[in-house]
Amino acid sequence: MDRLTSLGLSAGAGFVLTLSGYSATFNSARFGAALAGLLLLHVVRFPKVSFPREGVLYLVLIGYLLIQLAWTVDRSLALNTLLPSVNFLIALVLFGTLTAFHDLRAVLAGFFAGFAAACIAYTASSGFPFAYPAEFSYNAIAGMYLFGLFVALLWLLIGRRNWFWLAAAVVQMGLIIATTSIKTNLGILAGAATSLALHTRYVAGALRRRLWLLTALVAATVIAVATSGTLSRSVERGFGRISLGIEVLKARENLQGYSAFDKRAAWASEGLQGWAGNPVFGHGVEAYRSEFGSTSHASVIDLLYNSGIVGFLLFYGVIGSVLWRVYRAGPGQGDGLRALIVGAMTCFAIISLAGNVHYSAVLAAIVGISVTLMRGSANGRRDV
Repeated sequence: MDRLTSLGLSAGAGFVLTLSGYSATFNSARFGAALAGLLLLHVVRFPKVSFPREGVLYLVLIGYLLIQLAWTVDRSLALNTLLPSVNFLIALVLFGTLTAFHDLRAVLAGFFAGFAAACIAYTASSGFPFAYPAEFSYNAIAGMYLFGLFVALLWLLIGRRNWFWLAAAVVQMGLIIATTSIKTNLGILAGAATSLALHTRYVAGALRRRLWLLTALVAATVIAVATSGTLSRSVERGFGRISLGIEVLKARENLQGYSAFDKRAAWASEGLQGWAGNPVFGHGVEAYRSEFGSTSHASVIDLLYNSGIVGFLLFYGVIGSVLWRVYRAGPGQGDGLRALIVGAMTCFAIISLAGNVHYSAVLAAIVGISVTLMRGSANGRRDV
């Protein structure tokens, strides 16, 4: 019964997290209520909650945002940050708690089952990746698949049915490429490169052990894509966008096919100049949006401008705290898990340079899961 409860709660968590990435009717308030409801169900059945220091740091950030309302110009806009920030904290606690106090295999199976169900519903309603919806939020959808990729890679660390989970990881990576989200794909590349550089022996060994299976799966995926004109165009478009993103970064200017570099550079310049006017405390919640009509599309700039160095350090302190756990664990303590978490945190740090992730529920879920598993690894847990 406990395993079924674990499976049901985690499937619900995976489903609502994924649904929040694309459903226009599943707003922040409903998403938060669903997360809180799942956490309450857990507490009723198992009266224990995981609240790590990363949660404390983010709770302090929320408290600081509330204090900032005293000098926030447009408080109605502030809800665009406050509600997702509360959801971030609940998601961090929920996913960490489920991982900490339930059977790990049941929980990971539930996370992926809920994720897969929501993805199937999205494909049925939108047609992606076989068609591109009229208003396709490619960054949000890429983040949605990023959660599935993370869970599939966790399953690979457990070591059962590797063929299935490796296939799931390959499919998720293909879907992320097909979204054409430059920042997400470059974030994954940076995360993979960092993991390889810091954990060369483990990553190289893992790839060598699964090389034949990975080769077969990639070949099968290539054949499947090549025989479908729609899928072929989707993946080709994705690779083209990744290549273009790299060229834009090299050139540091607009190129044919991408005209947003100059605009992003202007947003960053405006944000940094404004930050200099109040570098410690910032101008208030959603001040950048209030001043310029939109966010800066970068967590680094938004946090500095809106919340100053205080807010900046509190948020990036969450990522830094996770990486500190990895460092403190030391070699030999869950090397695969350490490599995966380093890659995930690097990925989100890169995405934060061109996207708003400081209230991303996907990041919160991954932080919650990672912290719990690193605690278990440090204590000698052999699940991963």
